[in-house]
Amino acid sequence: MKGSKMSQVFLLRHAKAVWPSPGQKDFDRTLDTVGIDDARILGQELRRSGLKPEIVICSTAIRARQTLEYLDLEPPFVLEQSEKLFSGGPDAYLMTIRMAGLEHDKANSVMLVGHNPMMEDLAIALAGRGQPPSHPDLQSGFPTAGLAVIQFDDPLAEIRTGTGTLQAFFASAHH
Repeated sequence: MKGSKMSQVFLLRHAKAVWPSPGQKDFDRTLDTVGIDDARILGQELRRSGLKPEIVICSTAIRARQTLEYLDLEPPFVLEQSEKLFSGGPDAYLMTIRMAGLEHDKANSVMLVGHNPMMEDLAIALAGRGQPPSHPDLQSGFPTAGLAVIQFDDPLAEIRTGTGTLQAFFASAHH
């Protein structure tokens, strides 16, 4: 039955990374010390708030994988990596959420660990039931180690833009 299953989407932008050194690929950038601290603190806040994704899909970029590592999420959760979260646009991010909902039809929550501008664009597009045109927390941009938790009245496989409500927004003290 449609609408019978609520779901949550966690949109996490990777924590602060070092600037690429000469010849280094953007993909290979690592977190700096501020980024590591921010990811650890965010992990503590998530545990305190009781928010926990059942599926985590992480960009294959090193800084995204490190962010997830330092977040130190409590198991169990299904972990997948997706190159699309490094190279794709907001549409690829939305499709990733829907596909996760189809592949794991018992799951009600998914976290994407990815990059801007896709995170910000998708968060604003999804959280349409908040305060249009943009939620106040998102108006100043989507900081590194920023996490938007958006709630939907539909299962993950059926979420659409404009139908979510921003439930929580976490941003580090460094912003």
